[in-house]
Amino acid sequence: MKKYFAALTTTALIGAAPYAIAASDNDLTVTGLITPIACTPSLSSGGVIDLGKISSQDLNQESNTKVGSHPIQLVVTCSAPAKFAVNPIDNRDGTSSGDWFGLGLTDDSEKLGYFFPKVVQVKDGSTALDAIKSNNGGSTWVRATDAQAGYLLSVTTTGGTAPTDAQAVTFDFDVETYIARADGLTLTDEVTIDGSATFEVKYL
Repeated sequence: MKKYFAALTTTALIGAAPYAIAASDNDLTVTGLITPIACTPSLSSGGVIDLGKISSQDLNQESNTKVGSHPIQLVVTCSAPAKFAVNPIDNRDGTSSGDWFGLGLTDDSEKLGYFFPKVVQVKDGSTALDAIKSNNGGSTWVRATDAQAGYLLSVTTTGGTAPTDAQAVTFDFDVETYIARADGLTLTDEVTIDGSATFEVKYL
């Protein structure tokens, strides 16, 4: 089989100062660290919140309607104490009517609403910790009151400002769910609430 190649030729004239010659090569260095520690996340209730059926007549026309508040636990268990963060990923990205996790779209591509996990308390075994979050990959951290897509979520000692080693961390969340104002939704047929988030462990 013949192979055909398309050649693109470019020409240029590079001028150099008499005593300044630029380097003609540069190095790419790849670094990292393989850790023997493994951390496994798990959610209570199989990670499922069932809101049941909600009548469209019960929704507010001109404001969001809170349709649920459910406790759920995220447990991260590590084989040894380690610094880690949880990366919350919105699997319905672009469907939220707020700054949180989306609930999907109506058949007319209208944003259905959002849900967000509020942090109630955090513990490593029986030791109370503070939740902290970072929106710059872990360069800086602030106190966290929720889990939010785009923010790493970690733990620190009480009053701390940087992640600390932990081994068996339980995040107690209260997950609040809101439907967007009804006057902006087409609700002539049944609409499926379809929120989904993934909690990914990252090692620090």
